[in-house]
Amino acid sequence: MSVISIRPPGRQGTGLPGPRRSSIQLTQTEQMRLRAALRNLRALYGSYGALAEVMGVSPSSLANIVSGRPASPGMAVRAARAAGTTVEALLGDLKVAASCPHCGAAWEVS
Repeated sequence: MSVISIRPPGRQGTGLPGPRRSSIQLTQTEQMRLRAALRNLRALYGSYGALAEVMGVSPSSLANIVSGRPASPGMAVRAARAAGTTVEALLGDLKVAASCPHCGAAWEVS
């Protein structure tokens, strides 16, 4: 006699019902900082199309986030990778531009 396994609809193969949702969400401040980072990355890469290609998302997804739609933590990870930094550095507290990002030592401004 063989055993037949029936999986419920939803997330096939995970054993969990329903759509996949993250329990981790970005705060309003983190959302604001991610939008600013995406605008800066767009300037770095030249266009939202080029940035979207690097991040592996559609340009419309980036446009939606920049215009105020909430972003996922995964989008923050993609943006950090495109920026060559960590999520913590990308979304964390603002730093003084006249200091070293690694040790915090003040740079002399002439």
